[in-house]
Amino acid sequence: MKNNNLKVLVISTVGLQYEGITSVISSLLHNMDLANMDVYVAGTICVEESIREDFESIGCHVVDFPTRKTDTISYFMQLVKFIHKTKIQVVHAHGNSATLAIEMVAAWLGGCPKRIAHSHNTTCEQIKADKMLRPIFYMFYTHAIACGYEAGKWLFSSRQFTVMKNGREIEKYAFDEEKRNSIRSELNIENKIVIGHVGNFLEQKNHAFLIEIYNEIIKREPNCVLFMIGDGPLKSQIEKCCTDMLEHIIFTGKTDKVAELINAMDGMLLPSLFEGLPLVVVEWQINGLPCLIADTITKESVLSKLVIFESLQNSAAVWAEKILYEIKRNNRSISSKNGQAAVSAAGFDSKESASLLRHIYMN
Repeated sequence: MKNNNLKVLVISTVGLQYEGITSVISSLLHNMDLANMDVYVAGTICVEESIREDFESIGCHVVDFPTRKTDTISYFMQLVKFIHKTKIQVVHAHGNSATLAIEMVAAWLGGCPKRIAHSHNTTCEQIKADKMLRPIFYMFYTHAIACGYEAGKWLFSSRQFTVMKNGREIEKYAFDEEKRNSIRSELNIENKIVIGHVGNFLEQKNHAFLIEIYNEIIKREPNCVLFMIGDGPLKSQIEKCCTDMLEHIIFTGKTDKVAELINAMDGMLLPSLFEGLPLVVVEWQINGLPCLIADTITKESVLSKLVIFESLQNSAAVWAEKILYEIKRNNRSISSKNGQAAVSAAGFDSKESASLLRHIYMN
């Protein structure tokens, strides 16, 4: 019997690992009606086995490809071959720069009619490659999506694009007092002020300044602990920078328990050098957490009164005093209820985003 299902290939250009883009893809597919579709997810660079299993559990097929970063030509050629052989009708590639031209050209050569480029940031680290590939990139995508207006302007310039908000599962991230008490008891941090940061150890996340801020926090509140959730190439370097503070820091590494862990925290810091529309800030607001974030981050992330901007030009001491002030005046339960309502009202519900994306695929 002939299979008339729509064949879709979804690609994360940063690999399938615990970070923002993979989280977005997972949320979209989990909340999408996958009827009449065969969805393939490309595995390249890094594929966490638990993430592979998660996609396969909802009926998606994870297809392994050569590493995009170091074996780019083989990756490109196998992409073309797979798209052509499988008769892929939609390629949806998520990334931060015009290096998405790799996927868009491969999709065109493979005969794919719908080629979607999805922007997740407001700048990138591959500045030269991005500039060089822009003309090719603009020629070969057919549909443009961005997580926010600023991310769209960055990658697509004056060209038309659709803003698809990075929806979150509101019930999953809502504050839970029982989980909070359980985690804090398990880790023996019941009476401590807990500061949190979620982000892989990359230059963009500005961990060196985060440590400076935390050093100032400890001076003011010695009974304190910092959760650093994530992994990445700069992790060992950051660990060396804070050897004298290790008793005050918990490095969790990669984890799929972020929604549970943030219940144990009291306030969040995000001093990033640049961001698109950070998912974590949406999650923190749902959970009722005060969020002190860099003014380099898009104002689109402000959905409630819990988000406060601070300049990276200001001292670590200023940051420390401000987050401690916000923590002390916060009523967690009320803030979480207000945050949930604000996030939902702003259209950041994952079900809405998934419904919009299905329409784009099928239309």
